Amino acid sequence: MEEVEVTETEGLEQDAAADPEAVPKPPAGTDEEENALGPLGENDLPRAIEAVLFCVGEPVTIRELADIFKFGVHDVRAAVEKLREEYIDSGRAFRIEDISQGVQLLTLPEYDPWLRSLHQKRRSSRLSPAALETLAVVAYKGPITKAELEAIRGVNCAPTLGTLLDRELIRVAGKAPGLGRPLLYHTTPRFLESFGLGSLKDLPQPEAPPSREAARAREEEIESPEAVAGNPGEEAASGDEPASGSDEPETGSGSES
Repeated sequence: MEEVEVTETEGLEQDAAADPEAVPKPPAGTDEEENALGPLGENDLPRAIEAVLFCVGEPVTIRELADIFKFGVHDVRAAVEKLREEYIDSGRAFRIEDISQGVQLLTLPEYDPWLRSLHQKRRSSRLSPAALETLAVVAYKGPITKAELEAIRGVNCAPTLGTLLDRELIRVAGKAPGLGRPLLYHTTPRFLESFGLGSLKDLPQPEAPPSREAARAREEEIESPEAVAGNPGEEAASGDEPASGSDEPETGSGSES
């Protein structure tokens, strides 16, 4: 009896006729995923490219765009040029530039000052508490030397001063007279711009400290025999605490992290 060779296709067709549910299904994640995206018409291609360039924020090659949208390189390049001309003709604040063998969506150079202002405000809002405290001292006490600043804050301020100088929030305003001629630090116009101030006169006024007479009266009130006799519990509780001017270790010394 002559044997008949059955091909794989014919075998699948025979299996399908015998049991339709036994036909193997194509693996998931191929044509089904592509069909889920829906067909992209030629008229929709420029807007799809625009969406990709807007979100990516870096150069994308024509070949990459062609692979994403399943269009030819020529069609993608034509769509990019159409977008480029449209932005120029409509006076948009951005345009498509050729960068690093790809295309990228960039804002026009004339809008750079406003963008820098926005970035500067966001950067200044992220200053560390130590940097903000140092900046406040310079703003209220400046021009001020590094030694004077460290005497007020009680810590090494060199790293923080470097950060503020890099961000152009403070500047070297000259040299102080005296031994060594130390540098003087003061705020900059960018500091005023970043914090929405017209001048340093617009800074919030700090609360005035109590007068010397009021402070002395308060000390006498605390140390008076009547105050001690009226609050014996307080006398016992305060016996273990060091008095003002004692040899209590300083906790504010050291370098900033």
